[in-house]
Amino acid sequence: MDLLMAGSAPVASTSALGAEVERALQDELRADIDLQECPVSGVIPAQDDSSRLSGMSTTGLIERPVSWVALAGFMGTGKSRIGWELSRALALHFVDTDKLITRVVGKSIPEVFAEEGEGYFRACEREVVGRVTRLDHAVISLGGGTFIHEENRHSLLERGPVVVLWATPETVYQRTKHSDRPLLSVEDPLARIRTLMDEREGVYRQGTIHVHSDGRPSEEIVAEVIERLWHWSDLHVPGDWSSRAAD
Repeated sequence: MDLLMAGSAPVASTSALGAEVERALQDELRADIDLQECPVSGVIPAQDDSSRLSGMSTTGLIERPVSWVALAGFMGTGKSRIGWELSRALALHFVDTDKLITRVVGKSIPEVFAEEGEGYFRACEREVVGRVTRLDHAVISLGGGTFIHEENRHSLLERGPVVVLWATPETVYQRTKHSDRPLLSVEDPLARIRTLMDEREGVYRQGTIHVHSDGRPSEEIVAEVIERLWHWSDLHVPGDWSSRAAD
């Protein structure tokens, strides 16, 4: 793979890395193509609009509030689980950006950080964001730090609604304490979680929709997300996707 230098860490050139990301993304979409062949019925409607009950309309088309949505938030808030269930409820493809990066690099995220450096990981992340924002009919689960970077955040908000999931530091710690996440390889991971969440809160608040995941079953969270997306869609002004927020 062609490499450039970013500071002291090697970073793959944009063209070479972009091609690798595109191939990996197409592999992910092909693996999920059965969803397009056998759409999921039972799309969850907004609670105040019973006319949106059917997942499949009489024309064979699924009525959805959106055809593209991203999930952001701190690690351990439930993005992957909720994103996957949301994609099934709306009959959309599901893409987990961290898993896509591991497919590109052939290493786990901790291995990428340890062996390639954070600069390389962030370069992969930018390429992934550049490509998933070109997709349609997809739910995108973002890595915890993806939305923090201004270029990524701008691209995502320009593309469509970004749902931010929230949880308390204690919940995040319980969900991640047995993981090997690089950011938590410290003596007091709970304190580290609190510090990072405080630092990132203002940026996460720039998301479109905000939903709390503490102590709630996933189906309840997915139902709320879809209800909020219907509301957002009803208020949506075409060409100004980043101007609408619901909290």
